[in-house]
Amino acid sequence: MKISNILVSILLKSVAAFIFLLVLSPSDSMGNEKVIRLYHDADWSNHEESAESIWRGVETALSEINHTIQGHRLELVKKDHRGNVIRSLSNFKTFLKDDLALAVISGIHSPPLIKNRKFINENKALTLVPWAAGGPITRYPSKENWVFRLSVDDKKAGSVLVDFALNSKSCVAPHLLLENTPWGDSNLKNIKSALAKSGKTPSGITKFSVGAKGYTTRNDLMEIYKAGADCILLVANVREGAQIVEALVELNFENPLSIISHWGITAGNFHKIIDVKKREKISLNFIQSCFSFLQNPPTKKGKEVFQKAKTHFSDKIKEPTDITSPVGFIHGYDLTKLLIEAIRKNKLTTNMQENRNKVRLALENLNAPVEGLIKTYKNPFNVFSESNPDAHEALGLKDLCMAHYGEQDEIIVLGNE
Repeated sequence: MKISNILVSILLKSVAAFIFLLVLSPSDSMGNEKVIRLYHDADWSNHEESAESIWRGVETALSEINHTIQGHRLELVKKDHRGNVIRSLSNFKTFLKDDLALAVISGIHSPPLIKNRKFINENKALTLVPWAAGGPITRYPSKENWVFRLSVDDKKAGSVLVDFALNSKSCVAPHLLLENTPWGDSNLKNIKSALAKSGKTPSGITKFSVGAKGYTTRNDLMEIYKAGADCILLVANVREGAQIVEALVELNFENPLSIISHWGITAGNFHKIIDVKKREKISLNFIQSCFSFLQNPPTKKGKEVFQKAKTHFSDKIKEPTDITSPVGFIHGYDLTKLLIEAIRKNKLTTNMQENRNKVRLALENLNAPVEGLIKTYKNPFNVFSESNPDAHEALGLKDLCMAHYGEQDEIIVLGNE
């Protein structure tokens, strides 16, 4: 009898221990749940609004499939490169060592992708670009190209900015004001080319250092004005862009200079620094992709996605205007929809490098239509070649519009009012 009681006691303790281990190891209790990681390599320190916007767009798309595909849970992992090329390279190296990591989703900055383009492609790091616009990013001279973009492409942005400046703002003497970075250099080349096609040359070109001081900005603007410019084609991110526009407001020139800007200024709190009262004193427009959650009437897809975002981020998103830096969300959502479809076309294996290559090839062969916010995508990508330089660009000229800030700091896309 005593022996029997001892055996029962041992058995009960064993069962209890087993249950305890199951509680501690939920993945085991769910049948060894498998995980796929997506790295979000962005500037979470200096441009948090744009990084957060991309994150929310990606998360909303993933929520539509319950963050699960082929029995794998999809996890989005934050990686902060702080706008630093070397730090971004380190994040890519971490990604490559991660046997559960399928793709890198980048952020606002072009320089990390331009400077590290060779490393990314030589090491077969599948990279998806929902914001950075630098022209060279997707144009690695190889059939085996590992970078895909659904965003503004500077090869096209230049012509949109120039067309708006010359035809909508009647600009006669456009001055180019650009940050002194690879992104600025990319835009300089493309804007000059677009002006040349219209029989124009810049009235002048000024480059500024990232982090330039206010007095430098004021002096540059005074020189630009004295030289006879009547508009500025601006390539800047939030901090420098706000400083430039604020200085322009304070200088209050007799003949105001129109500003036609790249979209970097919309990546953060620019609209709070340059508030509605300041904006009343200037003419300011910037490029965006053409979809807007504020367009009237709203699209059916837009309403559906907004409701999902509102549910998924109930503490942050209650109205469409709560989606700050909206192109980050929009592009992040659409690009993730394409990624999901590419994953579905293949059976995932335990070999992640093999999975990355399968998805890369699938992205180049998406024949079935994929409904996104900007448009329904069919064959958005194909095999890159020198004769087909837009092969890894999902958006074209017709997908790009100009926009401005409204009275409530909302971004109003022209044509969607």
